[in-house]
Amino acid sequence: MISSKHYSPRERYRALETWRLVDHEYRDNPSMNLAVEEAIPRMVGEGKAPSTVRFWHNSNTIVIGCFQSAKLEVNMQACKETGTEIVRRFTGGGAVYHDSGNLNYAISLPKGHRLVPDHNLQSVFQRLSEGAVEGLRRLGVKAEFQPVNDIQVDGKKVSGAAGSIRWNSVFHHGCILVGSDLSILGKVLNVPRVKLEDKHVASVQKRVTTVRDELGRDITTKEVRDAIVGGIESCYEVRLESGVLMKEEVRLAEELYQTKYSRLEWNLEP
Repeated sequence: MISSKHYSPRERYRALETWRLVDHEYRDNPSMNLAVEEAIPRMVGEGKAPSTVRFWHNSNTIVIGCFQSAKLEVNMQACKETGTEIVRRFTGGGAVYHDSGNLNYAISLPKGHRLVPDHNLQSVFQRLSEGAVEGLRRLGVKAEFQPVNDIQVDGKKVSGAAGSIRWNSVFHHGCILVGSDLSILGKVLNVPRVKLEDKHVASVQKRVTTVRDELGRDITTKEVRDAIVGGIESCYEVRLESGVLMKEEVRLAEELYQTKYSRLEWNLEP
């Protein structure tokens, strides 16, 4: 066997495990975005799609966890006043706010993948947050993973994540506050008082931060996306190769949209 030192850096890069990189979004249709979030891991679990990293954006939206009550988590009147939609994802966890200053990412892997072989969701959160943490650090943000599923900077949340192990796949997705409007976030989310007291803060705005605020300069979601691509490749020793969704994935997403994610009974009940 030829020693790896005889290979050029480019050759070693080409030999890495390859994941698909997808920038596929419906910025003004958050329900369709969430349908795609489910379609990809289903196809990965069936062996019809490769391991995939997806980046995407939503317009003003609250995304609640699968088991949450919209009435408890959301200020309905504030949502009406700010034009904020309410949708439900298939993963658990807490409610999050999306707008054009928010970058969403998702990682879909086949079950049993070398990165998360023990099928433990806490391990998934920690291991699959490392790429985002590394990407933020490359930008100069002092990001740290904070269990259960947050990325924080000096005790303030800059990203939250959720995930699942089902359909013979491992799925992890997170949202990064790049330049989000925290004043709207504070109006539309009902954060339990006990949660704020636990963090010794008086409002949700005091509990979170943005990449822009941490760097003290304007920064685009594209810059953050590119940094996270580098972080993922470095942390997981993989090569991300730009690709597109397969026709079967799009068809499944459209079916999930029609039967589930576009329906009020899914998004707002119970």
